[in-house]
Amino acid sequence: MEFQTLGPLQAVHDGQPAYLPTGHKPRLALAVLLARLGRPVPMDVLVEALWADQPPASARRNVHQYISQLRGALGTERIQNAPDGYTVPAGESLDAARFGELSAAAAAALDGGDVEAAARDWRTALDLWRGPAYAEFTACPPLADEALRLDQQRLAAYEGWAEAELALGRHRQVAGTLETLVAEQPFREFFRGCLMLARYRSGRRAEALDLFRDTRTLLRDELGLEPGPQLRALHEAILRDDARLTRPGRYDFTPEAPAAAAAPVTAPRQLPADVAGFTGRDEALRELDRMRDREAGPARVAVITGSAGIGKTSLVVHWAHRSADRFPDGQLHVNLRGFDAGGPPANPSQAVRGFLDALGVPSARVPADLAEQAALYRTLLAGRRMLLVLDNARDADQVRPLLPGTAGCMVLVTSRNQLSGLVAAEGARPLSLAVFTAAEARQLITHRLGGSAVEREPRAVRDVIARCGGLPLALAIVAARAASGPALPLAALAAELADGRDNLDAFSGDDAATDLRAVFSWSYRQLSDGGARMFRLLGLHPGPDVSLAAAASTAGLTVRQARPLLAELTRAHLAVEHAPGRFLLHDLMRAYAAELVAEADPEPDRFTALRRAYDHYLHTANSATLMVYPHRHRITILPCDEQVTPEVHADRDQAYAWFAAEHAVLLAVIRQAYELGCDGHTWQLAWTLITYFDRQGHWLDQAHTQRVALDAALRSGDVTGQAHVYHGLGVSSTWLERYDEAQQHYDSAMALFAQSGDAASQANTLLALTWLGERTTRYADAYTYAERAYQLHRATGDRSGQAKALNTMGWFQTLRGDHAAAITACAEALTLHQEVGDLAGQWETWDSLGHAHLHLGNHEQAVLGFGNALDLVRQTRDRYWEAFIVDHLADAQLALGEAGTADGLWRDALRIMEELAHPDAERIRAKLRPLDTDAAQS
Repeated sequence: MEFQTLGPLQAVHDGQPAYLPTGHKPRLALAVLLARLGRPVPMDVLVEALWADQPPASARRNVHQYISQLRGALGTERIQNAPDGYTVPAGESLDAARFGELSAAAAAALDGGDVEAAARDWRTALDLWRGPAYAEFTACPPLADEALRLDQQRLAAYEGWAEAELALGRHRQVAGTLETLVAEQPFREFFRGCLMLARYRSGRRAEALDLFRDTRTLLRDELGLEPGPQLRALHEAILRDDARLTRPGRYDFTPEAPAAAAAPVTAPRQLPADVAGFTGRDEALRELDRMRDREAGPARVAVITGSAGIGKTSLVVHWAHRSADRFPDGQLHVNLRGFDAGGPPANPSQAVRGFLDALGVPSARVPADLAEQAALYRTLLAGRRMLLVLDNARDADQVRPLLPGTAGCMVLVTSRNQLSGLVAAEGARPLSLAVFTAAEARQLITHRLGGSAVEREPRAVRDVIARCGGLPLALAIVAARAASGPALPLAALAAELADGRDNLDAFSGDDAATDLRAVFSWSYRQLSDGGARMFRLLGLHPGPDVSLAAAASTAGLTVRQARPLLAELTRAHLAVEHAPGRFLLHDLMRAYAAELVAEADPEPDRFTALRRAYDHYLHTANSATLMVYPHRHRITILPCDEQVTPEVHADRDQAYAWFAAEHAVLLAVIRQAYELGCDGHTWQLAWTLITYFDRQGHWLDQAHTQRVALDAALRSGDVTGQAHVYHGLGVSSTWLERYDEAQQHYDSAMALFAQSGDAASQANTLLALTWLGERTTRYADAYTYAERAYQLHRATGDRSGQAKALNTMGWFQTLRGDHAAAITACAEALTLHQEVGDLAGQWETWDSLGHAHLHLGNHEQAVLGFGNALDLVRQTRDRYWEAFIVDHLADAQLALGEAGTADGLWRDALRIMEELAHPDAERIRAKLRPLDTDAAQS
């Protein structure tokens, strides 16, 4: 029997089509097995192929049924059991395999000089195709990928066949087929070259030249490219009637390698926008090209150094865009803030974490330790061709954890320091940028202003270049000002620059190349009063960037009032809108703005503006937290200035998106607020972030912000703040498995809450202690904590708190074996949760009820409880707890005797746990092993 997949799926026996099941799913299962002929196909691969990410609970049982149908039609020997799956033995005949064998034989014959045999074998191979491979299964990603691979092989076979036929002098016979291939594959230049040669040899020289012109037009219009060197060489040979064109045998031109199939997963593309009108740096660009083209050896690292404003980032970003197609697996970018006026350099752990996020690593898979993070990061980069841009690095230690460990990647590092350690130890290639030459500076100004403007005032142009000292940033600012005021002569601009030499101290001196304050002040003086004030106030913001809404609140304006002011700064190149509604200042600009605000705005005004910014972040973060977790324990936060407009989020997704966008800003705000003595804002803002950090796995950031918050609360003598921060430290310490520290922090919180008479917060901390008790298997202590929490919530009349405590009591009663009492407690908790509308509390309680019924032998009640819990938890989109409940539901289904359903559920849970890299995955695998053994034996 021969299986055929190069066209509609069929099996042929003794020259006649054999019966196959007509159902789509059995046919799809057979196609998946044939695509991996001779190799075992695990059950989870079959399930995913058949149902993608939405398999039914009975998926495994259904697969067994499909295999039975196929075995009935084809014979049991043709589909055999394999570990956790099935296989079609390697000895079975498959047209796709035969096609590969014939193509390989043809290529070998051509290389060996037997052109006739090569043409024959390729023709036989191509005749096996009856249509597109796996045509009826294009919705199945694994088969779509296999079909694409086979189609690339088909096109390669046509290329070989055409070359062989042309070598045999059969140019007239192949012309028709080549016409069809060119129409089907218009960008495949090899087919066009063969057709040009066939036309030329058939006496159709003009048509051959027409085809080249059509090709060049197509490539230019559609791709912005010129024809490749081989096609251009053929064109030139035809123009001169090269005698080699008509000689017998193979014509000596080599096709370009076919493009690789697109990666199945979207590659990260993090490069900032390319620099419009980039000029100069020709030698630096060529040097980077040479590094890029050096394929052998370890990862290529270039360290681009130079003074501030020299154009390091512009060069790197421009070259990266120019070379992006050479790194098909993606481009990563991070600003390491090595010389950021708004705060310390970025922690390498933050940068690695950002890259892991971009590479699709779930938060729960990210290790807490930097060395482990770097190891995971390098593992993911191994075998990939990626470009990494590490911008604005402070020192070598900041960069080393971000370097790949294997070849294939290229790294561009920019810094004001030489980073000689990277050059010496890691073999990095140093590339130092000097100021622009006069010619390069003139080229930049000419590009920005136009040749006629430059030619009208050659002396003024020379003066401007001299005053800017060839510094690209300064030149760009001057050119932007001149372009925005065409009526202003360049001579006047040069005079203004000459008059303003008392500028940025850090860049002042006899060397005009480092004297930026004149340039910056000149641009600043062109702003409106409102724009100038906004620019100064941005010098107060800790960065790294600021949203439109936050800038408005800082200035005491509405968003509508602030938007045109920020647009004014953007037009003047004093700020950059690097993402919609998010603005940043170059570090030199921020330093200059900070100088201006210190000089122009009284200290009380500066402090008031900062408090408005802190109010904005505090109240926005608090509302976002309550959107994500509406029944969270609440505190009384500081009042909001009436000139501040906190941001409002329509749903949980918007709230999470805000936290993600402001993550680095919030950390900087907490640090700055503490340094300026705004202790209430410091600890309360840290408190609002606990839920976000908790849900996203940012436990190190959680611990850090809570420690800063504790220092603030202790300094101010705020006992309430200290108590809440100790609670937060208990949470982060528990996540980080520092259980003794967690106990101490919770004890401190309890003592302070008791001292202040805050019964509600005592109860909230007692419930947190139950989680610590569960993590340390102290179930009796945990139950006592829950019982005390219930009494306190009951005394304060907090019905939501009572429900949480009752459910927690029921959970630990189940863990201790008192299942009947657990059902009573949880039923009461469920009623309260439903009355107050606490969705999270409801699924937690249904889960507890299911657990209790399961242990009592009430299996149908257990299934009902877990099913209700699953429906509710999926509405919250909390992946870990979804897997947690699916696992429990599988336990109940197995107890009911539904092994197939349980198997499918456990596989769902396992998939989630593996995505999260959670240790519970092994526990679920252990539950699956007996079922897998039974299935294999069946």
